[in-house]
Amino acid sequence: MSKKISPDDAQTILAADLDNIVDKVKQGKPLSSAERARVQACAAGSNETLARAKTVVELAAALGVTRQMLGRWRRMKGAPKPAPNGTHDVSAWRDFVRARGLKGSIGLEEGNTEALKARKLLAEVEERELRLAIRRGEYVRTEEVRHAWHVLVGKATALFRAKFENELPPILSGLDAQGIREECCKAIDEVCRLLHEGQ
Repeated sequence: MSKKISPDDAQTILAADLDNIVDKVKQGKPLSSAERARVQACAAGSNETLARAKTVVELAAALGVTRQMLGRWRRMKGAPKPAPNGTHDVSAWRDFVRARGLKGSIGLEEGNTEALKARKLLAEVEERELRLAIRRGEYVRTEEVRHAWHVLVGKATALFRAKFENELPPILSGLDAQGIREECCKAIDEVCRLLHEGQ
């Protein structure tokens, strides 16, 4: 037989759970999708901790908006689509709402310190996840991409100039249009091959 707990005890347990999540983030550990949903809910000023909403009504409650407001958001371009089983990813919806700067939450108050604490925690989680992704080599700095691009373009330009300004003119003299075309195609293929091989 399951034991019933009071609403106050439930709030105490949830607050302790959030503290455990804070400790986990401080240790640099990644959050599960349920833990992330908990933090996002708290950051949005809601006590709702659903990871997946079974209905639109449940989703509206988790986001802290009316069904009518959610209906308008669902028609927006890029709005998260329901899963094949009809459930809604609450975390994806919170990201969508935050990214678009959508208003309409019915649960967020200005001085809500729990929500502010959760927002700070969420920002820390996202920053740590980004740092880990950078360490794993999933992201490259813009300057590195720009430098590699300039090097590659410079190399391609030098190879094309060498082929078309120095090597090809003597070969092309006296050829008909078809012969010139074939020689140009060979030169382009050779330059592409050299660039692919990194020469």
